[in-house]
Amino acid sequence: MRAMDHLARYLALQDLLSRHQAFWRPAPFHIERPAWCAAYPEWTQAALQLDDAEVERLNADNAALIDWAGAFAPELRALQTLIELPRLEWPADGEAIAGRLAWGMPGRKQVQAEAFAEAVDAIEHPILEWCAGKGHLGRLLAARSRQPVLSLDIDATLCREGKLLAERAQVEQRFVCADALAADAAIHLAGRHAVALHACGDLHLALLRGVVGQQAAAVDLSPCCYYRTQDTVYRPLNPEGTLHLSRDELHLPVTDTATAGARDRRLRDRAMAWKLAFVKLREDLANVPSTRTFKPVPSSWLALGFETWCRRLAEREGVDVPAHHDWAALEAHGWQRQRAVMRLSLVRHVFRRPLEVWLALDRALYLERAGYRVRLAEFCGRALTPRNLLISARR
Repeated sequence: MRAMDHLARYLALQDLLSRHQAFWRPAPFHIERPAWCAAYPEWTQAALQLDDAEVERLNADNAALIDWAGAFAPELRALQTLIELPRLEWPADGEAIAGRLAWGMPGRKQVQAEAFAEAVDAIEHPILEWCAGKGHLGRLLAARSRQPVLSLDIDATLCREGKLLAERAQVEQRFVCADALAADAAIHLAGRHAVALHACGDLHLALLRGVVGQQAAAVDLSPCCYYRTQDTVYRPLNPEGTLHLSRDELHLPVTDTATAGARDRRLRDRAMAWKLAFVKLREDLANVPSTRTFKPVPSSWLALGFETWCRRLAEREGVDVPAHHDWAALEAHGWQRQRAVMRLSLVRHVFRRPLEVWLALDRALYLERAGYRVRLAEFCGRALTPRNLLISARR
């Protein structure tokens, strides 16, 4: 995709997303039957009748999901072309970074860092690794580019451990313990080539603003977790942007669980069923509407058993639960709702990748307006990580 195509793609995606927002704004978790169900009864029935294997297949394949949606709403087939991006060469799955550079680096992280490093064009300036953690990516790039690396992270412990790993690997990598969201963090970007692999929400937005403000030489960014932001509503970075997104809607692009194993999927399903059961319990006992959200529940609570899990959550949320309750019936209700939510959410998931590409384009256009030459591509396959978009910019 050429840089000149970014605005046209951005506007085309925005138009489709705006015209079909009734499909993706309401979440079936909170709204049992979104309004589109009445408008598309055949689609609703077809979704509810899918077996578990087909639900997993569609959830794991964006192209298949859009093709399935196109049978009921043909205009949605246009989304497929709009989300297709250049695929850069990446190492085969399973290839790992050898030797001293891999010390302390988890296996999947190794392959992601390898793919990201391979996708980055020639580096001609000192590197700044943003939100570096232990500096795994910076350590790899320091060895490959022969450029000095400054790795920035807020966690002093991670910085100390990263410094030891850099010394052991014999690479030129320094660490600075700093808050990436602080106003003075951006001064480290001047004259440098910034890199960030899976920087979340406000952290990668702060990077982009810092890059522009300091006129950094280059940036290679893989954004992640758009919903991790202090703002309650996302407003586009460009004047042509008209989509305003809530945090829940910003969460939609990162709900892809292509890399989740069978155990993780079972725990995901149980957590959803129990949460839906609690929503029913809260509604019955405290007259709280199903649309009201609650704070995340620790995953460790799942080991407590359904009744104890519910009672603990009810205590946290201020819901009085009687000594005796039909817990079996309540859990059965949760599983029934979970089955419906998983199926109706497929319609919402059709727009998962389109929203993510639109958000990435919003960032790419922001850099273009500041005088950068930008490319947007996939730096690895979805099997390695669904968060595989790379925004690469040069002054």
